[in-house]
Amino acid sequence: MKKLNQLLLIGILLFVISIIAWGYQLSQGLVVTNLRNPFSWGLYIATFAFFVGIAAGGLIVSSSIYLFGIEQLKPFTRIASLSAFASIVGAGAIILPDIGRPERIYNMLLHPNFRSPLVWDVIVISCYLILTFLSVYFQLLPEWKKENRGFLNGWTKNLSQEQVEDISRLWAKRVSLIGLPFAVLIHTVTALIFATQASRDWWHTAVLPPDFIAVATASGTALVMLISLLVAGKERFVQYKGAFKSFAFIIAGSLIVHFFFMYIDFLVRWWWGVPEELNPLALVFKKYGLIHLLEVALPAFVMIYFLTPKGRESYNGLITGSILLFIGVFAHRFLLMPASYNVFPLNFTLPDTEAEMVNYPIAIGVYKKGAAVFASFWHYAPSPVEIAVALLPFALVIIILTFMLKTYKFLPDTK
Repeated sequence: MKKLNQLLLIGILLFVISIIAWGYQLSQGLVVTNLRNPFSWGLYIATFAFFVGIAAGGLIVSSSIYLFGIEQLKPFTRIASLSAFASIVGAGAIILPDIGRPERIYNMLLHPNFRSPLVWDVIVISCYLILTFLSVYFQLLPEWKKENRGFLNGWTKNLSQEQVEDISRLWAKRVSLIGLPFAVLIHTVTALIFATQASRDWWHTAVLPPDFIAVATASGTALVMLISLLVAGKERFVQYKGAFKSFAFIIAGSLIVHFFFMYIDFLVRWWWGVPEELNPLALVFKKYGLIHLLEVALPAFVMIYFLTPKGRESYNGLITGSILLFIGVFAHRFLLMPASYNVFPLNFTLPDTEAEMVNYPIAIGVYKKGAAVFASFWHYAPSPVEIAVALLPFALVIIILTFMLKTYKFLPDTK
């Protein structure tokens, strides 16, 4: 309980910092970030994709347990649903700072362009938020009835405990039946936001949606396992050791699929050998080689480690592996941006010369005396304001998780 209180305080502190930074951004404009016309998506969108993936993976785990009757993992269905709900709240929150003028979001609701994947992402995220809330709600309903407390619990007063438990089981399974395809759909739509950008060669590939699903399953399962380990503690680790082994296998298997998709895509681009394909590869392996090393080395280590008996049976090892995986997946999400935005889609060849194609310069969008107005490459690194604002979803996830874990029971008592 003491550790949860400390985590809650950390979450509140991060929330206050992010809100202050966001307020400053609203007063000064997006110019306080390092985003510019040549590089319009950065840390905010990477954070969004990261949390959408975790949310999707969490509900995939929760729904699969119910639908396929995985008895070994059933004690963790509440935690899986809660992690999905908290993560989708965080994902939705970080979109607002990225918009720049969030008060104008009503235009998307009043005049939706259904050819835009962004509209479908808003629809899917909204539905997903409702589904994850209902999943947590119906699973906690019997406990709320038994303790005569809880949220929106008044309608159960005239029902017996057995009736409420039957309703809980029935509707939890129904929500799971809808939730599994929605969990896949939410990250598919997120991937399509990137993949349908035909002018961005780095994103324009059919491999992106299945790869997003594989990464989501790995990272979402890792968060479920991490929360479960912390809730169970070392005292009950042995009791649930079989379940944690299963989580480790799911994570490792998903990462194998992820690496297959990622490097098959790299191979095809290299094999094609044209500048449009080789230029982003050069950026990934040279300019942003350190980030690429993080996105590959950390998940690869976790994958191999979780496939070993020692890795699957170590309490501290599973926690450390989950954290390393989060760092690697976040690096993977961030690296979606530089290799795409720094290969400019418009270029030309100078007449009567044998020179290579030249990029059309793009207006930076900011005028500073003596500084260049146009750019053909943008050295993007998040500004301190961006980093502070990007703490918002992390804060919300920590606050939701710690508050709920402090208030309600998410793991059965020891038999």
